[in-house]
Amino acid sequence: ASSWEMTFVAPDAIARYIVPKGSIAVNGISLTVAEYKSELSQFTVAVIPLTYSETNLSHLVPGSWVNLEGDILGKYVEKFLTSGNNHDKEAEITTAFLAENGYL
Repeated sequence: ASSWEMTFVAPDAIARYIVPKGSIAVNGISLTVAEYKSELSQFTVAVIPLTYSETNLSHLVPGSWVNLEGDILGKYVEKFLTSGNNHDKEAEITTAFLAENGYL
């Protein structure tokens, strides 16, 4: 096979940081989110043969429990937006600014 698609369901605490083409760590392995269905908190990653064979991903079976870690960039953005910073309004990064510039 040229790659495997693996689909997982994330708890709400992690799902909030998942975006298509973003990163997520599954059992400590950083992967790119190929597809995300927010209504189901379900995401899919594509795994290349080398990653599959050289990591614990090859031992997973449907229903396996895994450790998930959300994208650190998403956590930083969330912290910044909720921190109540005292920067000038002109220099403030908002969700609208991020969306307008292709980050959301």
